Amino acid sequence: MTYYQDSYAEAMNKYGLQRGIKGSEARHITTQQYYRDLHYQNENLKENIEVLQEQKEEAKEELSQIKSEIKTEKLKSSAVDVATSAIEGIGSMFGSSKVKKQQQEIENLQSENAELQTEIQTMKNQIQMKEKEHTTAMEKLRQELDKIYSLFPKIKEMLRIENLCRHLGFEKALISEIFKMKPVGFSGKLYSSEYRRDFETEYSVAEIKPLLSDPDKLQLTIDGISDTSWFRQKHKEFLEKIGVKVKPEIQQKRGVKM
Repeated sequence: MTYYQDSYAEAMNKYGLQRGIKGSEARHITTQQYYRDLHYQNENLKENIEVLQEQKEEAKEELSQIKSEIKTEKLKSSAVDVATSAIEGIGSMFGSSKVKKQQQEIENLQSENAELQTEIQTMKNQIQMKEKEHTTAMEKLRQELDKIYSLFPKIKEMLRIENLCRHLGFEKALISEIFKMKPVGFSGKLYSSEYRRDFETEYSVAEIKPLLSDPDKLQLTIDGISDTSWFRQKHKEFLEKIGVKVKPEIQQKRGVKM
C-alpha cells in the first residue's frame, strides 16, 4: 500500500496532487462526512461574516458620530474666531475715536477729582484753623466776661433779666425802658413757660428791683410781684373765669396767696 501510494503520488504530481504524510495517524473519512464538515465550516463562516458585518455597521455609526462632533467643534471654533475677529475689528475701528475719547474723558475726570480732593483738604485745613481761632477767641472772651462779672456782679444779673424779658415777649423798646430801673406800664400778651400759653393783660406795670435778701441779685416784677407769681395769679383767674374751682391745697402748693 505504501508503494502504491508513492507511485500514485508521483504519477499525479503533475496535476498538483500530493501524497499524504508517511506514518500519519489520520484516518480516511467518507465523502459524506467530508461534505458534512464542509457544510458546518460554511455555516460558521456565515456567522462570522454576520458578526463582522454588525461590527462594521457599529464602527460606521461611531465614525459618523465622531465626525459630527468634530464638525460641531469646528463650527464652534469658527464662530469664536469670527466673533473675536469682529470684536478686534470693532476695537480697531473705534480705537482711534470713541475709545480714545472715553479714555481721555476718564483721565480728565480723574484729574478733576484729584484737584477737588486737594481743594477739599485745603478747606478742611482752613476750617480747622478757623475753629481753633474761634475756640481761642471764645475762651479769651469768656475770661474777659468772668473778669467783668467779678468786678460788676449786677451786669450778669441784668443780662439774665434781659433774656427773661425777651422770652416773656416784651418788645425791645419796652425792655430798654424797663432797664432804666423805673416802673413801666404796658398792655398785651406775655408767654408763660410754666403753663405753655400766653396770658393777656389790659394794663400792668413791669419793674426791675433788687432782692431784699441779696442786693446783688435782681428780679423782674409785674404789678408788684415776681413774674412767676404773676403768671400763677393769671392762671387762677383764668380757671375761675371758666368755672373751675381750685382747691386751697393746690393753691398753697403753687405758692399762690389767697
